[in-house]
Amino acid sequence: MKKKYAGAVLAMGMFLALALEGCGGTEAAEDAGAGGNEGNVQKEETSGSEESGENIFGEFEAQTLDGEDVTQEIFGQSKLTMINIWGTFCGPCIQEMPDLGEISRSYDSGEFQMIGLISDVTETGDSKAQEIVQSTQADYTHLVASPDIQRKVLSRVSVVPTTIFVDSEGNQVGEGYAGSRSKEEWTSIIEDLRSEVQ
Repeated sequence: MKKKYAGAVLAMGMFLALALEGCGGTEAAEDAGAGGNEGNVQKEETSGSEESGENIFGEFEAQTLDGEDVTQEIFGQSKLTMINIWGTFCGPCIQEMPDLGEISRSYDSGEFQMIGLISDVTETGDSKAQEIVQSTQADYTHLVASPDIQRKVLSRVSVVPTTIFVDSEGNQVGEGYAGSRSKEEWTSIIEDLRSEVQ
């Protein structure tokens, strides 16, 4: 009886840790052949990341959730772009989206822009994703997972939300961030990274 109780407590603790931080795995990443954490984009924040400066996306073609065609040139519209990789199945992703929408609206788009990358949606117009974006007022651009993005980006991500920042050339700035954060935490991170791309 004690073993069952201890096992249940351990399982509940692990569930809560995942629920508070992020959701493990993504269907799109798994379809693209994602393995463990090797070469993973997301890391906890530390200085001197080997990924900083890497052009993770390279050249790509994709579409927004609304059906607009985009390429890597989308990053040239702003000095700093925050790419929040999320899933329609992920509670922590959805919970932070209202704050991300507010942050996005508070900056001049030439200085900072936010892009959502939906890890488990491969078709434009997905009704579940559209409903989430509308209900959370996360009214920034959301990309669907094209084969290019699945191969180059999502194959390196093992948890959502994962957030990375790139400069106007598409080069990663700073670390990748696994898990959700508060509005205040994101604002502080954004301000620190904006000083690196000015």
